[in-house]
Amino acid sequence: MRLLYAEDEIQLARAISTILEYNNYIVDNAYDGEEALNLAVNNNYDAIILDIMMPKKDGVEVLREIRSKNILTPIIMVTAKGENSDKIDGLESGADDYLAKPFQTNELIARLKALTRRNTNYIDNYKIGDINYNISGNKFEKDNKTLILNSEEVKIINKFISNMDATLKYEQILTVLDMDESEKNLSKIKLYIAYINKKFEELESEYRIFGDIEFGIKLGIKNV
Repeated sequence: MRLLYAEDEIQLARAISTILEYNNYIVDNAYDGEEALNLAVNNNYDAIILDIMMPKKDGVEVLREIRSKNILTPIIMVTAKGENSDKIDGLESGADDYLAKPFQTNELIARLKALTRRNTNYIDNYKIGDINYNISGNKFEKDNKTLILNSEEVKIINKFISNMDATLKYEQILTVLDMDESEKNLSKIKLYIAYINKKFEELESEYRIFGDIEFGIKLGIKNV
């Protein structure tokens, strides 16, 4: 499941996103309202989490512009105020749910699951080059051939999808896998990446995870 999480408190956004990624969500972050609107308009998401108090455009303004473009993605509004007027403004502008800070991440996940179950536009497939990545099924598909990914491989692939064209550092992979830094875990991550690349190879895809895990790795077509 791919999410947009718009929150201007960067440390909070990163912390919540890490927990969501650990629970197999693919998360794109926006740190102001203009960035949130741009991402929402130009990408397909299964759900959007919008903080109300954001710079450049507030969450309600972003929400109204999203709905004015006939984008029906489920949206959860988040605010620290806890004022009833904020809730009414958000719901009347097209929000599907409302969550007040501070909130428990398990409550957020429960609300996301409830919203996406009701959403008939649920996005369950993502293209990685010539491969279809079935998100809920944790599998690669190509030419009627299917390969299942284990939970660690899913977390790594999801991290790449939410950071397409970016170089990921060792620490980012450690975080999403909930590992501490050690030689043993470095070896484990190298093994997981080798397993993923083997699946790309079996499906005769040009895509690979390449680079040096200690200095940065990318998902793409190598040497292009």
